[in-house]
Amino acid sequence: MGLESGMTESRMVHPKYLIADARPLGLAGFAATTFVLSAHNAGWAPDTIWIGMAFFYGGLGQFVAGMWQFKRNCTFTATAFSTYGCFWMANGLFHILLLLNLLPAAFETSESVAWFLTSFLIFNTYMCVASLLMPLVEVVVFVLLELTLFTLMVGNFKGQKAGESGTWTMAGGYIGVFTAAAAFYYSMACCINTMMKKNVVFIGKPLVSSQDKEEAL
Repeated sequence: MGLESGMTESRMVHPKYLIADARPLGLAGFAATTFVLSAHNAGWAPDTIWIGMAFFYGGLGQFVAGMWQFKRNCTFTATAFSTYGCFWMANGLFHILLLLNLLPAAFETSESVAWFLTSFLIFNTYMCVASLLMPLVEVVVFVLLELTLFTLMVGNFKGQKAGESGTWTMAGGYIGVFTAAAAFYYSMACCINTMMKKNVVFIGKPLVSSQDKEEAL
């Protein structure tokens, strides 16, 4: 009885420490999956290798991180992680259907991907604006992602394939690699800074000041 009471008291005194910071996980899942797919778009890596990651690391892992951020009352991070977690799972499922020949014969693959990317480009645009209230590294990640989505959207509307030299799609692959690198860096910064309980790794200050004390991504 004494032990049980002590455990209950501990949970009541320190409730916020029961929920770990999910930012390093969400950023790492996004970064790793983005890197592998971007390497394919740039013509470096083979196709389909990214699909498993899209379901489990960039998809499920990032989505779960988003749910934990909702629990931590971090609206921006929760929205970003859960949305892009769904993005990766939807993208992975789409390519599985392609590989299994379960789509109509007249299905326009490139145009469909272009419209898919357009919808997330719209989402990412207003998230770019919101990121101005976050540390500078956050802005860098979203701006690079904006450029990645835009170039890939244009490339797919033009019917260009991944890895084709001198195309918008290849450019999107290169920019995507830089996007992944920025997200990897931010994941590292969040992990180290959280463990050290102070900003040891540079993340920069928000470009726009705000009274909102929500934890940055």
